[in-house]
Amino acid sequence: MNDKGLTALLDEFEICKLSHRYAMALDKGDLEEWGELFAEDVIVESPSAAPRGYAEIMKIPVDQLNRYKRTLHSVTTQNITVNGDEATGEVYCVAYHIYQDAHQNGRLPFDLSHNFIIRYEDEYRRVEGRWLIVKRYIVTEARYIDQIIPPS
Repeated sequence: MNDKGLTALLDEFEICKLSHRYAMALDKGDLEEWGELFAEDVIVESPSAAPRGYAEIMKIPVDQLNRYKRTLHSVTTQNITVNGDEATGEVYCVAYHIYQDAHQNGRLPFDLSHNFIIRYEDEYRRVEGRWLIVKRYIVTEARYIDQIIPPS
C-alpha cells in the first residue's frame, strides 16, 4: 500500500472513531469529549426537529441522562467517503434508552427500554489535523419498546 492509500485508510478510521466517541460521550454524559467531536459551525437536524447549532447540541447528553436511567448507543455499519479535508458518511446505530415505569400507582416498578434504529447522514471536515462532525442528519428508521428483565 502506498502513502496515499495509507493516509486514506487512516482518515477513514479516524472518522469512524468519531461515531464511536459520539455514542460513548452521549451515554456517559461526558460534555468535554462530546464538545470535541463537532465543528463550531455544526448543524444537527432530523425530520422532526429544527436544526440545532453547537450551543444547543451541547445540551443533548444532559437532557438524555435527565430523562433516562441510562442510554446505550451501539454503532454498527459505517460507510465513509473521504475527499481531501472533507468527507461524508452514513452510520447505522441502535440506541437503547432505559427508563422506569410502574404498575398499580407506582407499587410495582419495572424498567423499559425505548429503542431506536437510527441512520446518521454525516458531513465531516478536517480542522487543524482533527476530523470533526460538521453536519449530522438523524433519521429514525424504527422505534420499539422492550421490557428489561432484572438479573436473577
